[in-house]
Amino acid sequence: MKNSKLLNVVLWALLILGFIGAAKVSYQNFTGSPCPHIASIPICYVVLAAYGLMMASMLIAKSGMKHYLFCIGWGTAFVIALAGSVAEVTAGGGVCPTSAGTGIRGATSGSIPLCFASLAMLVVILILFLSGPYKRACDIHNSKA
Repeated sequence: MKNSKLLNVVLWALLILGFIGAAKVSYQNFTGSPCPHIASIPICYVVLAAYGLMMASMLIAKSGMKHYLFCIGWGTAFVIALAGSVAEVTAGGGVCPTSAGTGIRGATSGSIPLCFASLAMLVVILILFLSGPYKRACDIHNSKA
């Protein structure tokens, strides 16, 4: 039980960190710093919504809905982070916003493309979700059968 609570705390910390990071980039985009677009929608807003869905899934008690929301949010964020990371590598940089907070073209030495950070966080988030909330929901479901 102690391990389960620790998994939840770490999972919540990463979800909040991802949400705050996406909110910061979204705010910078809103105030003029560029963010890549899908059609006419800035990707940073989509990532913010995806992290929001993952956080909402943690608050919902109904296990079936929890998994759907988490999968939609995680899958969306993962595809964007993976595509951004691949584009960042193949284009030689300048695709993703950076940790320096200077937008997509203003990378400074030592700054990290945020799509790399998001991709790494999302892998850890998935592992924590599967080990914690998902496993508990499966155990509850299986005990009813």
